[in-house]
Amino acid sequence: MLDVIIDMSSYRRRSRENRTPEAMPLPILRTKLHRPPIGATHLHRDHLLDRVSQARHRPLTLVSAPAGYGKSTLVSCWLEACDVPGAWVSLDRDDSDPRIFLSYFVTAIQSLFPATCTETPSMLGIDPLPPVSELSRRLSNELDRIEKAFILVLDDFHLIQDKIIHALVAELLNHPSAYMHLVLIARRDPPLPLTALRARRQMVEIRTRDLRFSVEETQGFLQQMIGSSVDSAVAATLEEKTEGWVTGLRLAVLSLRD
Repeated sequence: MLDVIIDMSSYRRRSRENRTPEAMPLPILRTKLHRPPIGATHLHRDHLLDRVSQARHRPLTLVSAPAGYGKSTLVSCWLEACDVPGAWVSLDRDDSDPRIFLSYFVTAIQSLFPATCTETPSMLGIDPLPPVSELSRRLSNELDRIEKAFILVLDDFHLIQDKIIHALVAELLNHPSAYMHLVLIARRDPPLPLTALRARRQMVEIRTRDLRFSVEETQGFLQQMIGSSVDSAVAATLEEKTEGWVTGLRLAVLSLRD
């Protein structure tokens, strides 16, 4: 046990010695922290919004479906109507760097609670980066000091390929904050312990089958887009041909207009 303590102390001393300006994360692009706007023709899907809201006490919501099913729009609509504050990060491939990812993660939370998560950024300037166990412990402790419910959305999480980031998120969910509700939006399931989270009833899932428009929703969507009534038979035909894929319905409307 003493050896472990000595080794960790030695590691931290070397880390302080190896802290360099070059190891600091890149500047934040603030526009990636903006929630996507809701269009005037958006069809509110109350049954899905209610389903997510009722499970807000769970640590995780996973919205997983291929492109064009309205994942981000649905979550943005939920955040707009939610009675707790929410932060958003639109991820891209460059964010697979753990330093960059954590910079955006922390900055998004600080946009809601400016005086929080002040210690974790100091670890990002250490070269090499501290182990996942130390990073997750520090970040978890800082999140635990936030005593107000909030939502953090990580959009396009499928673009994150780094195993360190996956391990870090898994650790945060293994010992979740009592107040943070994490929303992951992705085109495929992330490599996280989803089976264990399901078994512990710690997550709610919105998938392709949930996001597909019903005939009634298709009819309502078409009427909003066209600005006039649409026959239910036409709506049923389009729903069948597009399989409820909202992007396909949008393209069909453009074709009808032409």
